[in-house]
Amino acid sequence: MAVSSIATGSVDADRAAKRVMFVMNTPVVGGAERHTFELASALHEGGWQPTVFAIKSGSLPPPKEIDLSQPAAPNGLFARIADLAEAIRTVAPDLIVAVNERPVLAAVIARLQARRRMPIVAISHSTVLRNRKEEWMQRIYTPLFNRIEGVVFISQNQRRFWRERGFRPRGEVTILNGIDLDRFSPDIRALHREGTRREFGFAPTDFVIGLCAVMRPEKNHLQIVEAISRLRQQGVPARALLVGDGPMRRAVEERAAALGVAEHVVLAGMHGDVRPFIAAFDVGVLCSVSIETLSLAALETMAMGIPMVMSELGGASEVVDDNTGRLFPVGDMDRLCQALMSLTLEDVRIKAGEAARRKVKDIFNYRDMVRSYSSYFSSLVS
Repeated sequence: MAVSSIATGSVDADRAAKRVMFVMNTPVVGGAERHTFELASALHEGGWQPTVFAIKSGSLPPPKEIDLSQPAAPNGLFARIADLAEAIRTVAPDLIVAVNERPVLAAVIARLQARRRMPIVAISHSTVLRNRKEEWMQRIYTPLFNRIEGVVFISQNQRRFWRERGFRPRGEVTILNGIDLDRFSPDIRALHREGTRREFGFAPTDFVIGLCAVMRPEKNHLQIVEAISRLRQQGVPARALLVGDGPMRRAVEERAAALGVAEHVVLAGMHGDVRPFIAAFDVGVLCSVSIETLSLAALETMAMGIPMVMSELGGASEVVDDNTGRLFPVGDMDRLCQALMSLTLEDVRIKAGEAARRKVKDIFNYRDMVRSYSSYFSSLVS
C-alpha cells in the first residue's frame, strides 16, 4: 500500500540515508506479513532505504518500491541463514528488523556470520502459542529476544504476557497497529454495502456476520458456522460472509453442510481489496483461539463503522469494549451467541459502530504508528 500522504515530509535529513533490512519467514497473506510490507513502504516514502529478506518463498507480492529477496526453490533454514549473512554484507543495513521468532534466530546467526555489528530489533506479532512444540521452541527463542537490541510489542497485553514468561529484552517498546482511516471509512462502506449484499443474495433484513482471515485452525472459523446454526434456530436471520481461503476451507464447508446451513454461509475466497466485502457486514467477528495479538482485520472493520465481536485473546480487550462491540471467552459458544444476539438491533449496531470508528481514529491511527516506528528505529541507529 502506498502511503506517501502519510509519511512524506516527516523525516529528518539525517534519517534519509538509513538502510533497514526486514527479515520475515514467508510472504503469505496474513496480518504480520501485510504489516511488514506496509511498514517498509511507509518508511521508504519517509526517506529510509528498506529491503525485505524472506526465509521461505511465498505468493504475497511486495509493494513495487520494495526489494524482496526470497528463494527461487525450497531451501533449508541454515542455507537461507548463509544467504542472509551474504545479504547483510552486501546491503550493509544500519538496522535489521526481524518479524517474529524464526527470523530473530536467523538474524542473530547471520549477523555473527557476516561479522557485522548493526542492531537487531524484533517485531513480535504472537501471543498464545498453538501447541507444545511451539511452547518448547519458545524456550529457545526467549534468550535470543533477550540478547538483541530491541523488541517491539504491538499490544500492551502481549507485552505483559511475554514478560511473565521470561522476556527481558535490552530495549522494548509497544507500538500499536494502525489503520489508514482514508482507505477504511464509513464512506467506503456506504459506497459498496448494497451492491455487495445483492451480489451474495443477502436480504435487507439478514443479519450478516463477517470475518476476513486466512482459514487456518487458530482462526476457528468452525465456531462461526456453529453460531450461525444456533442463531437461526432462535429465529435470527443470521448469515456468514467469510472472506479468505486456506487449509480449513473444506472443514468449514463440511460443517456447514452437516448443520444444514450451507446456503447461509458464504465463502467469498481470497481478495486483495477486502473493503467491498467488509462493507456488507452488520457485525465483524473473530473467534481466534491462539496467536492473535492485535488484529488488523478487526481494526479495519471498526474503522468502517462496524462493531466487532472478538474472543478475549491477546490485545482484544484493548480494541473492543462494550461501547465498540463485545468480547467473549475463547471457545465459549454460549457467550459468542449472546454477544451476537445483543447486536441484532440496528440502532445498537449504529451506535457501537460509530464508537468503534472513533476508537480507531483516536488510538489505532496509521500515521501515529508510522511515526512511532520511524522514531524508534532512528533511536537505534543514531
